[in-house]
Amino acid sequence: MTWTAFFLIVTSAILHASWNILAKKYHMTLPFYAIICATSAALWLHVQIWTPVPVWDMPWQFWASLAGSVLSDACLYCGGLVMAYRLMDMSSAYPMMRSLPLLLTVAVTALFGMGKPLTLCGVLGMVLVFCGCLSMPLARFGDFNWRNYFRKNMLFVLLTACGTTGYTIFDSLSQQIMRETVSGMDITKPVVSMAYYSTRGIFLSSFLLFIGLVLPRQRQHFKEIWKECKWAPFLAGIFASLTYILVLISMNYVSNVSYVQVFRQLGLLIGLIAGIIVLKERSALPKYVGGALIVSGLILSVL
Repeated sequence: MTWTAFFLIVTSAILHASWNILAKKYHMTLPFYAIICATSAALWLHVQIWTPVPVWDMPWQFWASLAGSVLSDACLYCGGLVMAYRLMDMSSAYPMMRSLPLLLTVAVTALFGMGKPLTLCGVLGMVLVFCGCLSMPLARFGDFNWRNYFRKNMLFVLLTACGTTGYTIFDSLSQQIMRETVSGMDITKPVVSMAYYSTRGIFLSSFLLFIGLVLPRQRQHFKEIWKECKWAPFLAGIFASLTYILVLISMNYVSNVSYVQVFRQLGLLIGLIAGIIVLKERSALPKYVGGALIVSGLILSVL
């Protein structure tokens, strides 16, 4: 792994945590997320002009998978994120929302035979991630009680994780179909990914903006955003967009893509620390222990 890849991935992790800080600080709502996605889509719209990928000639399976990704993102991820950040500290919610999808993705892919069998390291990593998630909401370890994990705040964290799992799997399927469709053409994988990301952004932002403008209460949120935090969702959209492109570029500077997966998990610790320092959230030993367990577990899972 080169230093170029390392700095690209670390910068990506910082940007990802940064847009989540803005979302938490300025009270995440559906319109807020719609503006984030619309800004990101606008930045990638140029790809539709120059891409050699015949996006609009893709088979119906591609569009069905794309629809699954958009619905998972807009209905599950966005809804869960809005409520989780309303009810919880970012320093607790963010690491769990970033790590739980790994467990869910492994479970779903194993259930449907979509992935390789779990290794011993993979199983141990999942156990560590699970234990870390159990630690995150605690003020002190003596407060451990199973009932605390059946409250609605944890339900929304799980909903967000399900949304991430859903769109991750559908995105993977969509890009696989796209790659197979252009297999006879001289098109690199990064170009295919950019074409897909641009197309997905158009549909996701259009869907979110439509819902936000149709529902009266959400229209009011658009007005509130313009009055109270004007620039924040647009800046978050830029951060979210750059997060992806930096990861995409970094893949060209590593000998094994697993390195990208490992170092992206630095974002968990960045989000935890940023929540405590920037947002002045409660600091507690279980948060630090939980964060360390989650990162260790994720590293083991990709070895």
